[in-house]
This record gives sequence, structure tokens and C-alpha cells, in this order.
Amino acid sequence: MSIRIGNNNSIKNSNIAETINNNSSQDSNSKEKFYDKHPVICNFFISLVAGVVVLFSFWNNIISIIEGLF
Repeated sequence: MSIRIGNNNSIKNSNIAETINNNSSQDSNSKEKFYDKHPVICNFFISLVAGVVVLFSFWNNIISIIEGLF
């Protein structure tokens, strides 16, 4: 591989273009998961699910057992 610049100047065995091409092809091959693309939305849904679980009535029994221990 040689690059001609100006008056027949050349750069031989240059790895610049090959390095750029290899990095861009690796980035395009790696697919991001939904959580990597949208962490705020995922955290909101996880918090929502945790809030719904906490609202269940069986927690009253667990709280009374814990209070009974102390």
C-alpha cells in the first residue's frame, strides 16, 4: 500500500487506513443490548416492578415477624 502526496512523495507500508478500517468494522459487528442503549428506561421499569412487589399485602406478615424479633 502506498499513498502519493504532492510531487511523487509516497508513504510505504502505512497502517493508518487499515487500523481505521479494522476499528470501524469491529464497532459495527458488536451489537448493543437494549439495556446498554436505554439504561434510564430499564431502570424505570425495574423500579416500577419493585414498587408493585412491595405493595403486596403479605409484606405485613413479614414486617410483624421482624418486629416480633425485636
